[in-house]
Amino acid sequence: MKQYMQTMIDLLAKNDFDALLQHYSTSSEPENIAQLAFLYLQGKKSLIKFGFYQQLATKWIDKKGLPLALIPEFKSSELLSFFTPSLQLKGNFNKTNEHQRNVLHYLLAGAQSGVTHVEPSFNYLRSMMLFERNESLCNALCQRDSQNFTPVEVYLYFNKNLSPLPNHELSALFALIEIESKQQVIDDANYKLITQNVAKICRSQVQLVNSELQRLLLIATYYKKPIQEIINDMNLIS
Repeated sequence: MKQYMQTMIDLLAKNDFDALLQHYSTSSEPENIAQLAFLYLQGKKSLIKFGFYQQLATKWIDKKGLPLALIPEFKSSELLSFFTPSLQLKGNFNKTNEHQRNVLHYLLAGAQSGVTHVEPSFNYLRSMMLFERNESLCNALCQRDSQNFTPVEVYLYFNKNLSPLPNHELSALFALIEIESKQQVIDDANYKLITQNVAKICRSQVQLVNSELQRLLLIATYYKKPIQEIINDMNLIS
């Protein structure tokens, strides 16, 4: 075990929280990522201690800021849940990495190899936006990455899981689209790119392009276009 991790574990065993905070503060960013990963995994192991480790992670991130290298790791609802208090600090939902992506971009992209059966946490995000009035989270929904994609557009373009969303997640996604459209004008420039890539995903999964495909309904809702127009456009793509 690396010495910086052993030191952290030793200080945890002693409940020396001031020394823990100092140790984290003087560690490098890669070391910080490993330290936060340790807290997350420990929190996952025990429901009773989940809050304890979550609070520690929140204090550490509050002290030093959100490590930008952590942003691409947000690919699961479990990770989002653990770090939500940290992300709500100091506009951390709006922090971006070198690809100008925030945590929502990575969360909604899904797995990039094979087909993932884990739906993004649309309902969880909507609840935070509506009931906790999280302004930075709403702003993060509108941020564009280096490809000019918002998080919802990243979902439409990249997410390879074409299985229908459960009703509660689908209605939550519609709500997120509405929240975004009220904050900024939807950019039609990405429509062609998205339909081209979804057509490729459909071909790779031997998925028929028709009105039964939920992804087309979502594209139609986002860009305010008739589904038949989208089907025609996708069928023209070789």
